[in-house]
Amino acid sequence: MVLKIKEKVESNHSPYLLIRNFLSIKDLPPTPTDDKSPDSQGWRVPAAALMGLLRLTGHSARSFLDEMNGRLCHMVMPAKNDDKSYKRSTKELLFHTKVVNGYFIEENPCIGQPVSPESFGLIGLRNPDNISTTLLPLRSVLAKLEPETINELMKPIFHSNSQSSFDRNICIDNIPVLKILNDGAMGIRYSHSKLTTKDKNGIEALKILTELINSSKKTLHISLNPGDILLINNRTSLHGRTTIASSAKFSGLDRWLLRVYGYKLSTLPVLKTQNDKKHVMEVTQ
Repeated sequence: MVLKIKEKVESNHSPYLLIRNFLSIKDLPPTPTDDKSPDSQGWRVPAAALMGLLRLTGHSARSFLDEMNGRLCHMVMPAKNDDKSYKRSTKELLFHTKVVNGYFIEENPCIGQPVSPESFGLIGLRNPDNISTTLLPLRSVLAKLEPETINELMKPIFHSNSQSSFDRNICIDNIPVLKILNDGAMGIRYSHSKLTTKDKNGIEALKILTELINSSKKTLHISLNPGDILLINNRTSLHGRTTIASSAKFSGLDRWLLRVYGYKLSTLPVLKTQNDKKHVMEVTQ
């Protein structure tokens, strides 16, 4: 095994960690087409490797009961089980953060409230068309923002709905877009469609932020090959995906990634989890 670490995580400010050729992918079943985990075992070893690497970085894998029925490991591939799944799984994904309708630990959430993951991991299983995951470090966006805009985005005047992968809409109110984290870095929650405000200055600040994100020249394009792992800081990096609608063939050989959410060990006490499945989080508030 040859490891090629593209960016070392030397502090909590690092936006991502990419490891090429982390493990050999063997005995892989056909790429699923219906958002369900295959019955065969070939994908479970890569899933375990991804969760193990998350743990080595100080994060524990968790999932939401209200998202894909609490599945710990998300299947990322073109899905055709219904129109909603097909659109979500094949369209271009604009820059966003995972679980934008979740609180940061710095916002002192109560047990039972949704908490967004501090990181998440992806491992490549198939990618015959070299579809890219896109990354945009927050620091490159902050460098272009005026202080007045940053101040507006730090005000708790925004509202967020669930991302489309959730089975029900979970809303949170009175939240900022930008938040200073416990380690001193600036963090972000962002979605071009799920994050809104009625405040006039907030609307303008969010518009400026969106324009900067969409026009940034600092976008990174990372094509995950089989066995590659990408860990993304969900606080200090935005991510997306190029479209795969034209390449989806549903032949069993389509692009296939696995995704797992990661939470810092210090965050775990505020997460409400099921008694029999400690990795499944319940949102009750």
